[in-house]
Amino acid sequence: MRVIISGGGTGGHIYPALAIANRLARTVPKVQIMYVGTAGGLESDIVPREGIPFCAIRAGGLERSFSWRNLVSLWASIQGFAASFRIIRNFRPEIVIGTGGFVSGPVLLAARLQGIPTLIQEQNALPGITNRV
Repeated sequence: MRVIISGGGTGGHIYPALAIANRLARTVPKVQIMYVGTAGGLESDIVPREGIPFCAIRAGGLERSFSWRNLVSLWASIQGFAASFRIIRNFRPEIVIGTGGFVSGPVLLAARLQGIPTLIQEQNALPGITNRV
């Protein structure tokens, strides 16, 4: 079984993803896990130290009010979507799991458009923007 997990930006998204990955590794024979995050996020340091293969994409969070930075973030997310599409096509996962953070949005969308089942894990009482979308 091949699984992609994506989430990042804060430990609140990363550590639940790692818990899922570790549980899958212990209970699912021959599972292959790929973690997709951002190169500049905490996940780029934490995930490889756990021995989980890591792919970085570009992604950007949106400001809740008008900001020109939203255009830059939108462009980064479009690039991240294209990269996610290629990663998914090459890795061929059976499921893609998102734990939140802006990086998981392009990954989950690319999976859905390729007909790959998706799952969102939300541990907060109020979901963040990416998980609500």
